[in-house]
Amino acid sequence: MTQVHSISPRPAARRPWRGIALSAVLAAMAAVASAAEGPPKPPGGPGGPGGPPAPAPRTVSQAPPESERVNTMQPFRDGDVFVAATIMNDPADDHAGVGRILQYDADLKPKGQLWLKGTTHKVGGLIFAPDGVLWAMAQLTPVVVEIAPDGTQKPVRKFSDRMYSSVAFGPDGSLYFGEHLKGKATGHPSVTTKFKLLPGRDVIGDGWIFRHAPDGKLLQTYKTETHGGMFGLHGVTSTVLADNGTRMVYISETGNRISQYDLVNDRQLPNLAEFNGDPRVPMLIQMMPGPKGELFISVASGFIIADPKTGAILRDYKIPGKPGWAAVAASPDGEHAFLGNFWDGDIIKMRLSDGAIVARANCGERESLSGIAQYPAFR
Repeated sequence: MTQVHSISPRPAARRPWRGIALSAVLAAMAAVASAAEGPPKPPGGPGGPGGPPAPAPRTVSQAPPESERVNTMQPFRDGDVFVAATIMNDPADDHAGVGRILQYDADLKPKGQLWLKGTTHKVGGLIFAPDGVLWAMAQLTPVVVEIAPDGTQKPVRKFSDRMYSSVAFGPDGSLYFGEHLKGKATGHPSVTTKFKLLPGRDVIGDGWIFRHAPDGKLLQTYKTETHGGMFGLHGVTSTVLADNGTRMVYISETGNRISQYDLVNDRQLPNLAEFNGDPRVPMLIQMMPGPKGELFISVASGFIIADPKTGAILRDYKIPGKPGWAAVAASPDGEHAFLGNFWDGDIIKMRLSDGAIVARANCGERESLSGIAQYPAFR
C-alpha cells in the first residue's frame, strides 16, 4: 500500500467553548474554510452579506441512456467498499439524478458499479444490515434501496411519504428511520431542488424517528427534538442505536450537537454533547457506528470519534486542504476509516493509529458523494 499523506490524530482535550457562527453556504460544507466567530447574523438575500449564497454555477453531468447502462457490480467480498455517487444530470434540479453505487476493493481499486432503478434523486446513507444487505436512502424520491450480497438490486421499497435518510437496525428486527427534513419551507435560496409537502399537511416533515416492522408496517413514532442545522430545516439525518437498542443517538446535518432519545420510555434525553465554538467541530455532517459502538462523525474538515455514552471526543482527525468531507464509515477491522468528499468526489482510506492516508480514489462526480460503507456488517 502506498502512503499518500499522513495526518496526526489528536487525543481529546478540554477546551473552552464559545459562540461561533458560520456563514450560510450551499449545503453548508464550504463554510468551514471561512468560519467566523461572533453572534449569528440575520439572513440576508441570496448571495448577499449575512445571507445564503445564490445557487452556484455547476457542471451538469451526462448519464448514458438506460439501454447502455451496464451493471458490473460483483458479489460482495470482505473488505469491499461501496460509494453512493449519483450522476447529477438534471439542469433544473441540483438534487436530481441517476442513482449509482460504485464498488471498490479494500484498497479503493475499482471493481464495479450498479445503476439503480426506482430512484429519481440523490442516493446516500449507505449502511449494511446484519444480514449483509446494503441499504441506501433516496429520501427525495422517497424510497429505500436494498442491494443483495450477490450484487443485485431488490425492488425499491417506499416505507412512507416522509423523507427517510438514515436507518438503524434493532436487535428485534425493527427498522428505525430518521426523517431528514422538518418545517414548512419547500426550498432554500442556495439550492434549486424543491421539497414536497406531506400529504394533507403544510409541512415537508417533522424531523422525527419512526420504527417499522421488517415488512414495512409502522409500529411507533418518536417525536424527537432536533437542532435543525444551519438552515433550520434538517431533522434526524443520522442515527446510531446504543445500549442494546434502547437509546437512539442522532444528529441534524450541519448542526452542533449530538442528541439522544430513550426509546423504551419514549422520552427526550439531555443532549449528549454540544460543540459551541470547539475548533475541532465546525459542524456535524454525518454519523455512523464504529465496530465497538463508537460514533464516527464527519465534520466537513475531517472527522471525530466520540464516546456513545458521554459524547466526549476520543480522537479527532483534520484533513488538510479544502473541506467537504461529508461521508464517513468505520472499517470492520477497527483500524481504518473511509471518508468521501462531497465537493470533488475524493475518497480516502485512513489508518486510525497515525492518521496516514493509505489509499485514494475518486468517484468521478462532483457534489454527489453522499454515502460510503465497507463490507461486511459489524458482527
